Amino acid sequence: MLWRSPYLLLVLATCLWGGNFVVGKVLVAEIPPIMLAAIRWCIALLAMMPFMGREMWKQRALMLSNWKPLLFLSLTGVAGFNTLTYIAVQYTGSINAALMNSATPVLIVLISAVVLRERFTAAVLPAIALSLIGVLWIISRGSWTAILQLSFNQGDMWMVAAILCWALYSVWMKKTAGQFPPQALFFWQIAITVAVLIPASIVEYAALRPKLHGSFGLIPGLLYLGIFASLLAFTAWNKAIAMIGPSRCAGFLNLIVVFSAIFATGFTGEQLHLYHWIGAALVLAGVYWTNRILRSIQSGPQAGS
Repeated sequence: MLWRSPYLLLVLATCLWGGNFVVGKVLVAEIPPIMLAAIRWCIALLAMMPFMGREMWKQRALMLSNWKPLLFLSLTGVAGFNTLTYIAVQYTGSINAALMNSATPVLIVLISAVVLRERFTAAVLPAIALSLIGVLWIISRGSWTAILQLSFNQGDMWMVAAILCWALYSVWMKKTAGQFPPQALFFWQIAITVAVLIPASIVEYAALRPKLHGSFGLIPGLLYLGIFASLLAFTAWNKAIAMIGPSRCAGFLNLIVVFSAIFATGFTGEQLHLYHWIGAALVLAGVYWTNRILRSIQSGPQAGS
């Protein structure tokens, strides 16, 4: 049932990524960002090897002959977005980072209209805006003055690059859907990501000479990032994109903020307040409204028919 419903898959992916926001925020204080991303995807690759390694090796000729789209997907969604986000949160506040991330659905819809020629109407903009208002209500803690006092710094610019990477990744995943076996596509994305991030993390360590820390929750946290927030979440997200397209999936990304707030109450001791519930209701309403409009557009009669 779960793997047949794109909406349940999207909720699962965003729930796991909500946990990733909380766990990653903690771990990036112990491990530098590029190294953290490299360890995360090394764990994911090692977890896949016993079950898929031999079969994936047989697919190498097909994947390597199409190395350009494969490299693009690896550098944007798998390596790029997560690494850039880890870098961003070192310099910018959580309000700024979450505000930037909430613009991702808009970028996906707009890029899909240009690249995939998906049918688009301005009627969807109020629905996107409603979901965005819900996100803003949560990250501002129910106070619009918090938004008015925002300033933009180096971290914000890294976050802009991160959300652009994710928007491009989501659109190109739909563009390449059906051209490659899904499991092979994801496996080789991770393999390329590891090949890129390991030398990058070595350069990072040599340049920064950071002091590495180890806490009691370090290993469980890394396993969560490598297995649940990587393998399971990406598999669910990519399958949902192949089923209904990136535009209809885009609005669900705002659920990450909702799940992050919920998980923060359990792991960091933060309290769940009324503004969380109000914001969550607005986000869910916006996501539902957006998907209703896009589904009616994409399932309607084609132009000229």
